[in-house]
Amino acid sequence: MAAPVDLDWFLDLVETGNMVDTAVATGVSQSTLSRRLAALERTVGAELFDRRGRHLVLNRRGEVLAATARATTDTWRAGVEEVRRLVDPERGTVRLGFMHSLGTWLVPDLLRGFRARRPAVDFELVQGAALDLVDQVTAGTVDLAIVGPCPVGPIRDGLVGWEEVAEQRLGLAVPCGHPWAGRDSIDLAEAAEEPFVAMLEGYGTRLLLDTLAADSGFRPRLVFESMELTTVAGLVTAGLGVALLPLGDPNLQMEGMSVIPLDTERVRELGVVWSAGAGTAPADLVPPVADFLEFVRTRTVAG
Repeated sequence: MAAPVDLDWFLDLVETGNMVDTAVATGVSQSTLSRRLAALERTVGAELFDRRGRHLVLNRRGEVLAATARATTDTWRAGVEEVRRLVDPERGTVRLGFMHSLGTWLVPDLLRGFRARRPAVDFELVQGAALDLVDQVTAGTVDLAIVGPCPVGPIRDGLVGWEEVAEQRLGLAVPCGHPWAGRDSIDLAEAAEEPFVAMLEGYGTRLLLDTLAADSGFRPRLVFESMELTTVAGLVTAGLGVALLPLGDPNLQMEGMSVIPLDTERVRELGVVWSAGAGTAPADLVPPVADFLEFVRTRTVAG
C-alpha cells in the first residue's frame, strides 16, 4: 500500500543505510534506487545521507525529510484503511460504545454472535455513561452505542435513531437485614428517607433513579456514586444504603442483599443508537456498521 508519491523505498533506505539491502527488500534494482535518491536530493536541494563507503548515514537534513515521509505515509495508509472500512462489510471496523454494566453479558453476547458471521470485522470499543455515549454518536466519534434508558430528547430532535434490544424490570436493593428484605414489591416513594448508593450522573440507571424519584416526589439522599453497578450492589450488601438496580442480571445477585421488585411499569430499556443526522437511515451507514446494526435488530426481533 504505497503512498501517492512512493516513499517506501526511501524509508527502507533510512532504516538499512544500504542500497543492496533496500533493493532486496523493495524489489527495486540498486541502479534505480541510486537514480531515485539522486533525483530526490536534487528536488530538495541537499544531500540527505553522508556516504561512508557503501554505507549511508542519515544526516540532519535527511532526518527532517524522513520524519515528514513517515507522517505522510501513515496518513495515506490511514486514509486507505478508512475508505476500505467504508466499502467492505467483511473486514471493516465498527466503533461501538456501551455502558459499563453491559460489559459482562449483553455486549459480549452480541460480539460473539456477530464475529461468528464476520470474523474479519474489527471492533473499537468505548465504555462510558449513557448520555456521553449518545453525544459521541452524534459527534461521529463512535458509530453505534448500546445504552439505556431510551434517549428521548436526542430521538425527538432527530439526532439519533433507536432500536430496543432488551427490557429489564427494576428493583430496590436493600441489605438482607433491612426490615423490607423479602417483600414481594415496593413503591419507591417508601424509600424517600433512605440513604442511596447510586451511579454517577449521566449513567443510565442514575437517570432512571432521578426520574422515578422525582415522580414519587422526593430527591434521593446520596451517600456514594459509582461508575459500576457491581460496586453499587456490593456497597448495599455492606449496609451503606439502598439502591435502584435492574432485575435479572446474574452479576448483581449477591449474598447479603435482597432486591425487591418495584411497583412500577417503568423498565430499564436497553437499545442501540446510531446517528440520524441529515436524515441518515440504518442503510446509509458504512457497510460493517450497517451489518452489525442489522444483526442486533434481527436478534432483538427473533429473541
